[in-house]
Amino acid sequence: RCCETRVMLSPSALALLVFAAMFSVSEAGCPAGEGYPTSEDKTCVMCGAGTFSVEGSTNCTRCPVGTWSSVRGAFDISTCQKCRRGTWSSQEGAPSASSCHDCQP
Repeated sequence: RCCETRVMLSPSALALLVFAAMFSVSEAGCPAGEGYPTSEDKTCVMCGAGTFSVEGSTNCTRCPVGTWSSVRGAFDISTCQKCRRGTWSSQEGAPSASSCHDCQP
């Protein structure tokens, strides 16, 4: 729902998100904060704003809806910041606080 003041991730959903980020590894994987730009290009590049990756992952995972992150090279979901009270973003991988829009009354 719009205007929730907190992102509700159940422990099992958070565990699944972390598991997916950690075990989407094919071959060697990348350092934390990096991932492959495409499935064909096996060169590790820094994750962009709105994403993160853990050690050994091959992809950058998007921050969940209702959050944003301007950090490049993030290695933990904790860099995904909640939208401020009264705002919401339906965008996964939102790169800035301006992605959070006022909720409609």
